[in-house]
Amino acid sequence: MKLHEFVVRRLLLLIPVIVGVVIFTFSVAHLIPADPAATQCGDKCGIIIDYTDDGEPITAYQANRERLGMNEGVDVQFKKYVTRLFEGDWGESETYNRPVLDVVKDAAPITLEMSFFALMIAYPVGITLGILSAVRQDKMFDHVMRFFGIAFVSLPIFWFAMMLQLYFATGSAMGGVCDPIFGTDGGCFPVYGRHDTGFTYPEDGFVWFFPEGGTGFHLVDSWFVSDAKLSTIPDEWNTRWLLFKDTLLHLALPCIALGVSSAGSLLRYMRASLLEVLHEDYVRTARAKGLAESRVILVHACRNALVPIVTILGFSIGGAIGGAVLTETIFAFNGMGRVAVTSITSIDYTVIMGVTLVTSIIFLLSNLIVDITYAIIDPRVRLE
Repeated sequence: MKLHEFVVRRLLLLIPVIVGVVIFTFSVAHLIPADPAATQCGDKCGIIIDYTDDGEPITAYQANRERLGMNEGVDVQFKKYVTRLFEGDWGESETYNRPVLDVVKDAAPITLEMSFFALMIAYPVGITLGILSAVRQDKMFDHVMRFFGIAFVSLPIFWFAMMLQLYFATGSAMGGVCDPIFGTDGGCFPVYGRHDTGFTYPEDGFVWFFPEGGTGFHLVDSWFVSDAKLSTIPDEWNTRWLLFKDTLLHLALPCIALGVSSAGSLLRYMRASLLEVLHEDYVRTARAKGLAESRVILVHACRNALVPIVTILGFSIGGAIGGAVLTETIFAFNGMGRVAVTSITSIDYTVIMGVTLVTSIIFLLSNLIVDITYAIIDPRVRLE
């Protein structure tokens, strides 16, 4: 099977999976032992707000059930839900008083941007340290790396995030280490937020060929703000580079918190995989031919050792998105994790289903990328 045929086949297989996710998401949301109609009216559920044509009183609770469509059968509700999904109408959020699609559009880029850069930290660090640890097996460096690998996996993300805030985002009086070393004032990085509170990040006013509202990925959007819009921003942030720098500084600590925890498991996987490969016959043959040790390790051994590492890429993306729930709360990022928590506590079904659906699609696409990468690294996979 050729590579393009392999990709098309995987894309077609996504369709029934997405259908299953929609059914599962809808079912779970309606099996939750909670009543959103009662949650919205609270203590005022029994208040009479209107009367029927027959003179029967209508309470606030009954009005909420009617407005939310909860009086209809589950099959009718599901049919309406699927129809609206295809029409681009994901419903209205009672918590945010906005269309669910708009809530998800605003939140998804925040989580994806943070997760992507967390993995950009995790993979180079984890794979590099794993290779060095395997090459120096049972030496002091290996023992230290194994210790850190277990430590990074075991550290609670919320605790590690708060420690990063304490040491790198506060002044020396609070325990920060940046001020005496680098001469900063109040730490190297911001404590929380996606941007400095001294200005409002542009939501419009981009160059003519850019999307009107931006992409939502502020590291990208920073470079396409128009000169007219930049002139309205305070001098401390009124260039594209300064906007990019401000975004990057605010992303640094959350991404490190997520990336380090992922790097620990990658280090252990890479070390174990490479040690297994180094004992294969073809590696001994390469050494016997007189090839440089660096070429034997990097060219011959690492390519095969990376196959299981690529396989867990999908799980790493899932772990980063899952860890973002706590990280976003600590660093005050209004991403999908924080939106999901708020919606669950408010029993906002429409947002819960929207976030779950988008997260599932991200998982599916990430696993598709893993499958394609796996097929490129190991051509035998295309024949399956």
